[in-house]
Amino acid sequence: MWMRRALVVTIGIALAAAGQWAHAASLASVRERGTFNICAHPDALPYSSQNGSAPGFQLEIADAIAKQLGVGMRVEWIVFTRHARRVDCDASIGTIVKADEPGPRRGPRLTKPYVSAGYVLVVPAASPGIGRLEDVKGKIAVEHTSWPHYVLDTRKVPLVSYGNSFEVLDALAKGEEVAGLVSDAYAGWYLKLHPGTVKISEAYVPEKDFRWNVAVGLRNADPPLVDAVNHALDTLIADQTIPKIFARYGIAYHPPVAP
Repeated sequence: MWMRRALVVTIGIALAAAGQWAHAASLASVRERGTFNICAHPDALPYSSQNGSAPGFQLEIADAIAKQLGVGMRVEWIVFTRHARRVDCDASIGTIVKADEPGPRRGPRLTKPYVSAGYVLVVPAASPGIGRLEDVKGKIAVEHTSWPHYVLDTRKVPLVSYGNSFEVLDALAKGEEVAGLVSDAYAGWYLKLHPGTVKISEAYVPEKDFRWNVAVGLRNADPPLVDAVNHALDTLIADQTIPKIFARYGIAYHPPVAP
């Protein structure tokens, strides 16, 4: 079942760990080769999938970037981050930008952020909106060992954990839990597949801990490749290509936030 297999996916499938990339990528080599090579998980909707009819928003964005570069897109399928070193990836489309990272950044070069992502508070469809976590009357459902699990546990906020985000959403849809914290991508995709079963609490403004910017991670790219992908992202945001891609998966597009 795809909901269970998605358990192996972390937010954005951030493949940007230091030392994962074997060779440098240059704009000249990408254009000479004729493909922009992307690492992606084969079964991680709404992020990526081998399903041609629904490839996932990250692969659709990657394909749009490739077209802007004047090349095709090639996907290197990997399940775990460590497998990136075995294949020839130019980029990861979902690299989390760490604003407070100390010292020089290790690993791939980052483009400018192209979207803001994070966690949203989800409640059963018939429930009133909730503005603060402290206002939840009961335990907050989270994915086991996820970032919200750690944050809520540290803050001593009552919680209950599930195997993955889709199990959290299923429990909310059945009325078994009163509220849950899941990523906006999973919440939007779930609502697209199961409309009217749950809702995102619009009254809740996520804490800083639960929002971040996302960029494209480029494998030791040269400055011309970084500049070219940045230009592509600017174009794809300005002409609404990227927001429309997110919308096809039920996900609201949020521009990057200032650090």
